[in-house]
Amino acid sequence: MRAASGRCCAVMAVVIGCLAMNTAWAEARPVRVMLTNDDGYQAPGLAAVRGALEAAGFDVTVVAPLRQQSGSGARITLGEMAVVAHDRATWSVDGSPADSAAYGLTEVLKQRAPDVVVSGANLGQNLGANVVSSGTVGAAVMAAQLGVPAIAVSVGLDMAQAKAQPTPFPDTVAAYPLAADFVARLITRLAAAAGGGPVLPANTLLNINVPARPAEQIKGVRLAPLAQHGGFRVVYRHSAEPARVLSSIEVEPAGANEVEADAGWFARDYITVSVLRADWNAASVDSTALRTRLGDLESLRGAP
Repeated sequence: MRAASGRCCAVMAVVIGCLAMNTAWAEARPVRVMLTNDDGYQAPGLAAVRGALEAAGFDVTVVAPLRQQSGSGARITLGEMAVVAHDRATWSVDGSPADSAAYGLTEVLKQRAPDVVVSGANLGQNLGANVVSSGTVGAAVMAAQLGVPAIAVSVGLDMAQAKAQPTPFPDTVAAYPLAADFVARLITRLAAAAGGGPVLPANTLLNINVPARPAEQIKGVRLAPLAQHGGFRVVYRHSAEPARVLSSIEVEPAGANEVEADAGWFARDYITVSVLRADWNAASVDSTALRTRLGDLESLRGAP
């Protein structure tokens, strides 16, 4: 965790500075946002974010999966995909969240690149180690790899509310407007601080997690590294049919013990903001530590 924290120190300083500013975006044109997710283009979390961004005066285009694609990470589709323009600012892609981000940036918006890509708001937290399998984060990673700053935003859920009626996870749904407003305010500050330049450093994305709590129960906002444990873990159970297992997720309680990481702050009802690298490079301190152990790599080639 110390290495992860060290890797992001410089970037975190930039983000902290942005969050501390109260100036308004000064460019004449509105901030352009491409909005995507992994829950599908008609998901209520995406609708809440879209409403908040448009209310803030942003120019929003939605390019999102046709249907729910949770757990797909940064997977891409090779072959045929159905793409539908539902109106001039709403597209669905019958593929993964990463497909949606890539298609949106290289096709739909290739003539008018957005200032930032927002992925979410997701149904369920994406904390710690879970980010590698998250379609919400995967779409943001794809965007950042294509050179566009990106923000992934997720809202926590209580698994006990899965069968609530008439709407599952009512606390999550109730918290979507809070998460949407937070993202709109954050982008406004980042854009103002950028002064017309990129709203985030190259190859950088932000991962935001908002507890499913009323606004008065949110204790604050913390910039935090990823935890070693995520908010969920996969469990496997043998089925009655031979050679088949059933997989599902359950809450991972160990993350709450990582008190200075995102999972620990989130468990204590804080909104968390984590700075991630989209190029997957290790911190220089980690690479240096391995050089002695790796030894002379040329000698591994064997005799010519």
